[in-house]
Amino acid sequence: MLAFIAAAIALAPQNSKYVQSYHPTGPVIVVSIEGGGSFDITTDPQTSPKTVEHILGLVRRGFYDGQRVHRVESWVTQWGAPESKTLPMMVKDKKTGKMVANEKVGDGGSGKNISVFESAPGVDFVRGMVGIASEGLQLPGDSQLFVLKADAMRLYRSYAVVGKVTRGMDVVDKVRLGDRIRSMLVDQHLIPAKRQNDWDRLKRKSRSH
Repeated sequence: MLAFIAAAIALAPQNSKYVQSYHPTGPVIVVSIEGGGSFDITTDPQTSPKTVEHILGLVRRGFYDGQRVHRVESWVTQWGAPESKTLPMMVKDKKTGKMVANEKVGDGGSGKNISVFESAPGVDFVRGMVGIASEGLQLPGDSQLFVLKADAMRLYRSYAVVGKVTRGMDVVDKVRLGDRIRSMLVDQHLIPAKRQNDWDRLKRKSRSH
């Protein structure tokens, strides 16, 4: 079945005045994009233990490696459908003859949904948030991940949370439809705060040369 995020809800008027601070501290997933660039997702097993366990399991077995990003909009980027590895991203509409998105590409997952939907009452859906796409609001999903590129406060408590992009949102912003994921790896030893400090130090060093 097709996993989705309701665009109408996400694009509705929002109020970011009372955004809660959010600093997950779980294992870090390093996502590398073919052609260059990578970003870190720091997971949140405290808020979503079963969701994070499921995703880490998929990452460790190489489920995402070689998949392509099948949804890119101004506010969200999504991947995690195995059919994206081989099926064309665009197909010709039989009625109009125009090229349209291939719905089959965004269909499917690992074949095993997460056992329960885990609400996240202490987490706001703002830029950088990583969640699980599903077949409807407050339903458990499977493998399809989305990253918010803009605040979508009205998604609050509607989708399970995986964590947050803690490095490389500039890379996420540049991801295009059909870009292939080279690899997703779990780095148990990567401390989010230390990684950010190292990244900032490298940027400062590069500017000084």
